Amino acid sequence: MSVDLTLNGRIDTSLLEWKNNPCFIECSPHGKGVPVTALELRLRIQERTEQFARWGIQKGFLVPIFLYNSVEFITSLLALMKLQAIPVMVKLEFRKLALAEIFKNCKPQAVITETNHLPFIRSYLKDVVVIERSSAGLRLVQSQISSRESHEVSEDIATVNYTYRGYGYPIGAEVPHRQYLHGAKTLQKGLQANPGEKMLITLPMSHIFTLVGCIAVPILYNVTGVIAQTFHPRIIFQIIRDYSIEYLTSVPHYYLLLLRLKEKAQKLRSLRAFVCGGSLLTVEDYHKISQGFEVEVLHGYGLTECTPVSRNIRGEPKGGTIGPICDQIECRIDDSTGIGSGEILLNTPYMTKTYLDRERETREAFDGDWFKTGDRGYFDGNHLVFSEELKETRKINGNMVDLNEIRKAILLDGQIVEVDIHYKNNALFARCRASRKAITPGKTKELATSLKELLAPYKIPKISLDPG
Repeated sequence: MSVDLTLNGRIDTSLLEWKNNPCFIECSPHGKGVPVTALELRLRIQERTEQFARWGIQKGFLVPIFLYNSVEFITSLLALMKLQAIPVMVKLEFRKLALAEIFKNCKPQAVITETNHLPFIRSYLKDVVVIERSSAGLRLVQSQISSRESHEVSEDIATVNYTYRGYGYPIGAEVPHRQYLHGAKTLQKGLQANPGEKMLITLPMSHIFTLVGCIAVPILYNVTGVIAQTFHPRIIFQIIRDYSIEYLTSVPHYYLLLLRLKEKAQKLRSLRAFVCGGSLLTVEDYHKISQGFEVEVLHGYGLTECTPVSRNIRGEPKGGTIGPICDQIECRIDDSTGIGSGEILLNTPYMTKTYLDRERETREAFDGDWFKTGDRGYFDGNHLVFSEELKETRKINGNMVDLNEIRKAILLDGQIVEVDIHYKNNALFARCRASRKAITPGKTKELATSLKELLAPYKIPKISLDPG
């Protein structure tokens, strides 16, 4: 595949054209930053590429990355792409249920992980190249003992990103290079950032929103990415002041948290715009954030399979909407009831077409060439408005949660016979029916404790027990 058509190829070309602005500034948990120039980033990517090759990573290898936000995440991602290996995007918060499905589905040949994350994935690492990251850097801790059969993944695929569609288990979207490149171009057209300006990165880099908006956009358009390793508002405010941040990309919940903790007299004069996505932003909250920080709030909509679909644009944002549809994306509403709203359907060459080794799930996601988002919406003029999720998933602070996965986890307790999951005000509730003898004073706590091993923390619901 031509280098000009790959994300890593375009990034390499862009880095050659960078000026003297730092490419990234990596901040410690206390806010102290270390700048990395474009030249340094290129050298690090090349060093990692050669190192990974020596350690046995080859073309076609599937390689999950379990790393915190860091320059190392970026260099590892791009080095794997240069080797034509396939980075696999996973969350550090995933626990047994999700991890077991992911490792069974993708059968990786290598893994890159934080040292402190090894205990969570150790049981899945037989015959896998294991590279760990600690304060001392990367090191090889396990070579591949026997060969594993590679998956047949098309060369136009940049990454495999695990997401949910309500099946009760994660599925790996095969995200093409063109999706990243089109997404970055589209987001920049809405953001209109200038070379030398700075964007603060707080969302996990494994999220498609961050990969496109906070890695591809800054590198390709000469914007310095400032990497925060904390969510603590006091330190975030300090980073914004110290580095004169113009743009912040995050989810509505986090902007509202910052607003609640911002001192009334506190002025953050450098801020220009907040890029917002990941979950619903009401018109009331839109105005609170916009007025509270005196910035434009550019709310948008996308999925792992297509990011972005729509976005508000600098100079013409409209509260309560997720913006006009992006260029070269067809969108229609499946309004079979005639009420004006329905499932959002998409058609574009710039989106995921398949899920890794999931033929049925791939087939069910499409109606001909149209991708079925599983989300309900409608048009307000030329602006798309998100209404609700139709599929069995919900968003908790921007994180997608599969309701059937939660049911499955709770039902692993043999004393629970039925589970009803409710979602309200950004929180999950599980009403469980159990045998009378199972309802003891400590049963609810026992259930919650067992779920901590099975589910990511944000997926654990508040539990109530009813007699069966």
